[in-house]
Amino acid sequence: MTGARRVRPGPRSTGPGASPRDPRRARRRLALAIALAALVALTALAGCSRSDGTIRGSGTIEMDEIDVGSTVGGRLVRLTVVEGDTVWAGDTLAVLDRGEVSAELAAQAAEAERAESQARDLQQGARPAELVIARENLRAAEAELELARISFRRTQQLAEQDVAAPAELDQARSTLQAAEARTAAAREQVRLQEEGFRRAQVVAARQAALAAQAQLAGARSRVNELLLTAPRSGVVLLANFRAGELVPANSPVLTLGDPDSLWMRVYVSAPVLPQVRLGAAAEVRPIGSKEAYHGRVVSIASEAEFTPRAALTEEEQANLVFAVKIMLDRSGGALKAGLPAEARIQPAP
Repeated sequence: MTGARRVRPGPRSTGPGASPRDPRRARRRLALAIALAALVALTALAGCSRSDGTIRGSGTIEMDEIDVGSTVGGRLVRLTVVEGDTVWAGDTLAVLDRGEVSAELAAQAAEAERAESQARDLQQGARPAELVIARENLRAAEAELELARISFRRTQQLAEQDVAAPAELDQARSTLQAAEARTAAAREQVRLQEEGFRRAQVVAARQAALAAQAQLAGARSRVNELLLTAPRSGVVLLANFRAGELVPANSPVLTLGDPDSLWMRVYVSAPVLPQVRLGAAAEVRPIGSKEAYHGRVVSIASEAEFTPRAALTEEEQANLVFAVKIMLDRSGGALKAGLPAEARIQPAP
């Protein structure tokens, strides 16, 4: 594991600001405070610029982080990794369980098989009892459609009052659309049975089967959300939940870091900011290290991080700082996230 291990925030954090991302914000505030203190000292000596012409700034080496979570949530059954483990893209990280999602998949699979069987049966030829069956199917579809309309209107009213979640409204809308599709298919089947257009009957049945297959694919997608896999290779930085705990939807179960994607943010004073350009070469030297590592400037903040309250004098202008992000070249593991470092940026000619 690279960098300092952070305190596990855990799902039991309380308060309006509790979040698994809180350590990142705290770390950035600390890095900003350290950089500002270093900047004051550098400004007092040479205005963030040395005799060699480079622009200097201090900061902390960071790494790209990825939160891994589920869009449906559920109970955490098993964690297959611990903090500090190295994982590869596609590795299984955690397994969740949610009974209704698995049951929905089974129901949709059965419905898809029924629709497919009906389509095959129509291709084999019509029977006298098919008209009766088609009319009964239409009645059932119309009843489901009416129920879906009532449910959608009720959910829409609750959503407007901030009582129902947006996901519930989306689910109600999807159910209504599916009911409308089934009713239209059933109505077409009745008409075709009465008129005797076998080819159109087969087309309607095939469309119903395709709709069932689409719903089955959606159910499978939700079930797949219960198995969390690594989206890319990296190191497990943080485990936010333990086995047996209930994981809310869209909550990060694990946080991964990429040791090969390191960067640092330094703060450059306003007087020398015009000399910094995107793509400019930079050298980064961790505190206490004599070896320098290469990088390049990839972003420059458009707003200052600190502004004096009073009108700006010439001296106060040096207290205005702008964040500059430096992406570091791969170091083969020599650099670690969390290390304070000093950067030297080559100024624009």
